[in-house]
Amino acid sequence: MADIETTARTRRHSRWGLFLPFILLVLIAAGWSAFWFVARERTTAALDQWVAREAEHGRRWTCPARTVGGFPFRFELTCDNPSFSGTTAQGPVEGSLKRFLAVAQVYRPNHVIAEAEGPLVVRAVGDGRSLELNWRSLDASIILPGGRLERASLVIEAPALRATLAADNDALVSFASRLEAHLRRDPARPEGDKAYDVAVSLNQAVVPPLDDFLGSSEAADLDARAVVTQAEAFGVRPRAEELEAWRLAGGRLELSSVTLVKGATRIEARGTLGLDEQHRPSGQVDAAVAGLDGLLARFGIKVRGDLSGLITGGLERLAGRQPAPLAGDGAVKAGPKLTSLPPVRIDNGRITVGPFPVGRVGPLY
Repeated sequence: MADIETTARTRRHSRWGLFLPFILLVLIAAGWSAFWFVARERTTAALDQWVAREAEHGRRWTCPARTVGGFPFRFELTCDNPSFSGTTAQGPVEGSLKRFLAVAQVYRPNHVIAEAEGPLVVRAVGDGRSLELNWRSLDASIILPGGRLERASLVIEAPALRATLAADNDALVSFASRLEAHLRRDPARPEGDKAYDVAVSLNQAVVPPLDDFLGSSEAADLDARAVVTQAEAFGVRPRAEELEAWRLAGGRLELSSVTLVKGATRIEARGTLGLDEQHRPSGQVDAAVAGLDGLLARFGIKVRGDLSGLITGGLERLAGRQPAPLAGDGAVKAGPKLTSLPPVRIDNGRITVGPFPVGRVGPLY
């Protein structure tokens, strides 16, 4: 009899051992599901709070068909036909986008991957001005550890911009094969600088106003590298407040290398810009060029014989230094020998090229 009871207890224990893994699996699944749905509610609440803060600053965002999904291992925010409205320095604007999708993995919620379907349309209310940006694909990546921007990237394939500057004007159409923009916290700068590295490249761009100015129709390649200090002044406040906070913090835009190549013309520049007490741009930009013939032809000057060398020598003497390419680590390949131009200075609202005043600039806000 005792042997029978012992055998029964052993069978019961063995059955518990058989079912225990399945019970634990069900408990884990239930706990994970509860966690995911709670996190989804918090994500939705955070989005609603952001929309409310934007509305307080006069920027209104709407999403008629918003969904949050991705269960069980990620969060997906989908917004069909989102729209926005607000006020800029030029007046009220409104805009729309076809579709927006943002995805974050549950185990890495501070890294958001986004994509969008165009076109993005921005219209000035009441005066006929508009911008329409379309593309083949648009992808973005943002890393926000602890709510602080660490890195951001944007890649647009085949961007095409249509700009209507007035109701009775023809639209200007510009396009390119690829646009890339990258932003990251600069690890080499002191923490107090709050500096971010910026890199922008534009490949095979066709821009009619630039064609007209330089007198050539070749596609252009642009590569720009810069550092923005005190960048954390920019957030969700009105732009005037953000720019003023940036100025008061001593923010600067340091142009490390800007290279534009268009046919035989090559322009390189570097410098530093900021804002003065009257909210006007201030600073200095040094530039060097190669292939002046097309630009001079734009102003009716034909280069013959040794005139190109004469102009080059005059620019060198005016600039006060020997011609040398501006150092840069951009992706655009090295081209012909460059001629240094006189420095462009912006001071007290005046723009000067070398000793010659060429124009004025007003407050940005």
